[in-house]
Amino acid sequence: MSRTTEALRRTAAHWPALVAGGGVLAAGSPWPAASWFVASRLSYIGYVGISLSAENRRGARSGDRGAVWARFHSRASWMMDNDAVAFIALCLGTAGAFPPEIPMSSAIVAGSLLCVIGVGVKVWAAASLPVGGYYWRDFFLPPEPQALVAEGPYRWISNPMYTVGYAHAYGLALALRSGPGLAAAAFAQASILLLHFLVERPHIRNLRTRESTLAEARESAEAPDPVP
Repeated sequence: MSRTTEALRRTAAHWPALVAGGGVLAAGSPWPAASWFVASRLSYIGYVGISLSAENRRGARSGDRGAVWARFHSRASWMMDNDAVAFIALCLGTAGAFPPEIPMSSAIVAGSLLCVIGVGVKVWAAASLPVGGYYWRDFFLPPEPQALVAEGPYRWISNPMYTVGYAHAYGLALALRSGPGLAAAAFAQASILLLHFLVERPHIRNLRTRESTLAEARESAEAPDPVP
C-alpha cells in the first residue's frame, strides 16, 4: 500500500472525529470542545496504558504476537489522531482568549517557533526509533538487535518525544492566543509523562536487564574452558 493510499485510508477512517470537530466549533462554546478533548485524551492514555500494562504482566509470548500488536497499533493510532483533532478544535474554538495586552504578532512568532522546535524534535526522535517503536512494538514483540542503543536526540535527551517534542502543542495554542489550549497542552503532556513513568520506564528497565543477562550468558558460553 502506497503512502498516499494509506493517508487517504486513515483520513477516511477519521470522519467521525472530523465531524465532531466541526460540531464543537459550530457550537460556539468552549465547553463542548474542552469536554471532547478531555474525554479523547483520557480514552487514548487509558487504552494505551491498560493495554501495555497487560502486556507487561502477561510475560509469556504465546500466540500470534504480530497480529496482537497490529490490532493495538490500529486502535492506538486512531485514538492518537482523534486526540490531536480534539486538541486542534479546542485551540481553534478558544482562539483569542488571551489578555488583550499580549500582542498578536508576538504570540504568533513565539508560537510558530515552538511549533518548529516541537515538530522537528518529534520527527527526529520518531525517525531514530526502531521499526514500530513509535507505537510501542517492543511491548508485544522482541525488540530488534541494538534497539536500545541511543540514537538521534536520545543521545542527549532521555525522552525527547514527551519533553521538547511537546513544544508544538504549546506553540499552536500560543499562536492562536488560546488560554484553554495552553492548559490542554499541559494536561496532555502531564498525562503522557505519567504513562511513561508508570508503564514505559519499568518496561525499558526490564528490557535492559534482560539484554544484560543474555549478554552475560553469551559471554560465559563463549569463554574458553579453563586450562587444568
